[in-house]
Amino acid sequence: MSPIDLKTWWPRYQAIIDQFGYNITTDQEAADLLSEYIKHVAYSLIDARKKVQGKNVVVCGAGPSICQNLEHIVTNIAFEETIVFAADGATTACLEYEVVPDFILTDLDGNMEDIVAAQQQGAIVVIHAHGDNIPALQLWVPRMRQSQTMGSTQARPQPEVHNLGGFTDGDRCAFWAEGLGAKRIALVGMDLGNIIGKYSKPELDQDIRASPIKQQKLLVAKKLLSWLVTWSESPIINLTGIYTSIPGIPNRNIAEFEWDED
Repeated sequence: MSPIDLKTWWPRYQAIIDQFGYNITTDQEAADLLSEYIKHVAYSLIDARKKVQGKNVVVCGAGPSICQNLEHIVTNIAFEETIVFAADGATTACLEYEVVPDFILTDLDGNMEDIVAAQQQGAIVVIHAHGDNIPALQLWVPRMRQSQTMGSTQARPQPEVHNLGGFTDGDRCAFWAEGLGAKRIALVGMDLGNIIGKYSKPELDQDIRASPIKQQKLLVAKKLLSWLVTWSESPIINLTGIYTSIPGIPNRNIAEFEWDED
């Protein structure tokens, strides 16, 4: 179980609020709303831990490298022995490679048709509530299979709406994998630079330069991952590419990657 709690998380959350001008009150309102939708019917945290604990996890970000990374891992990694976490729009890339993620973490601004399709094929969808996506919560949560839905917040947790840390969908995947007891975590498609991949937003058809605000968000994600690795009980490696580095997380060559033997 993740050692993260409100005492350790709150200073980082407050710093994010201050940096981007977010509103704690509306973040909390969104978490409360999501809780009302899914309490008593959501996929349980206990069952999620049973599914992940002791398993190797691949975290798929939606960065420019995701397709190249997936080409390697679908042939080099036995997916029947690996849990796949997809960050929002990375779900589309996974489905194109015939990989149905086990868990999808989304704040509902990715390709929702693909996310719904993946859920219908067995994926657990972890919906993140924040102050800017209340209309999306109202639109999409009722359309989801509640028994395959979980809730996430960066504010105070509510029934079935959990705070396991993380800020962007990509780094939040890693926090959740660690919090659910992953044996090891491998990051792919986690570029976290100044280019965002075409899978990041449904309206994109090519990689584009990230806006200054998006670059700041990706930098926060990188810093949070660097913090996560300092206390994570799950070893974390980065397979994204040799030109993509996250301080504290070792890079590995994905073309030569295999899970280490016990």
